Amino acid sequence: MMAEDANRQIALSRRINTENGAAAAEAETAGRLQKALMARHAIKARDILDASSTTVFRLTGIYWQRLLEEFGLRLNHFANRGSVAVGKDKLYIKLDTDHWRIEESFPGGWKTTAQGPDVESLRRYLNEHAPRNYSSLRC
Repeated sequence: MMAEDANRQIALSRRINTENGAAAAEAETAGRLQKALMARHAIKARDILDASSTTVFRLTGIYWQRLLEEFGLRLNHFANRGSVAVGKDKLYIKLDTDHWRIEESFPGGWKTTAQGPDVESLRRYLNEHAPRNYSSLRC
């Protein structure tokens, strides 16, 4: 890895935090990676590229799948799109933009009834609207 690559990786890994949907352990690992790369390539904090000048960080399907598993839902994905049946509704996720939308069936066709920009807004929506999976409570 060249210093330029390390600088880009450090800038991108700074965006891996719990506010962007990463788990606490992932955020901690990203911080350790930053420190190791800075030490190995003698990069000072002031020399790190602005993350906005690098490629945009997007969540992978793994983050979305982990969230959906909390509600007993399974993500089906192909390329940069994902879909999930949420009761009688359909959830569509654009993995390349981290945007999601819920479509509900109406007599005239499907209509978007909810949408959001990130995994945390979907978590809030599912907490209020998703059917609960209580299979672990069966006797």
